[in-house]
Amino acid sequence: MKPVTASACVLFAIAIAIETVVWITFLRGLKSRHPQQWMHAAQPARWHDRTVLSARSTMLYLLTREFMDSIDEAGARYCSRYRAILLLAYWCTVGAGIAAVVALAVES
Repeated sequence: MKPVTASACVLFAIAIAIETVVWITFLRGLKSRHPQQWMHAAQPARWHDRTVLSARSTMLYLLTREFMDSIDEAGARYCSRYRAILLLAYWCTVGAGIAAVVALAVES
C-alpha cells in the first residue's frame, strides 16, 4: 500500500472515530437532559444498538433544523449548540471516505 493510500485510510478511520464520539456525546446528552427533544427527534428508546450509519438520520434532523419545530426550547438550544460540530464531523468523515476510496482506486 502506498503512503498516500495508507494516509487516506488512516485519516478516514480517525474521522469516523471523532464523528462517533461527538455523535454519541450529543445523543447521550439529548436523551438524558432533553427527553422531549429526544422524542421529537424520533430517536428510539434504546439507541445504543444503532450503527454509525444511522448517524445520517441525526444529521438530517440537524441539517434541516427540524429541532426548531419542537416545543422544548432548551432542547432546541442544545441541538443548535451541537449542530455545527456534528455537521462538520459528518462531512469531514464523508470527505475522508471519498478520499480513501479514490486513493484505493487509483492504486489498483
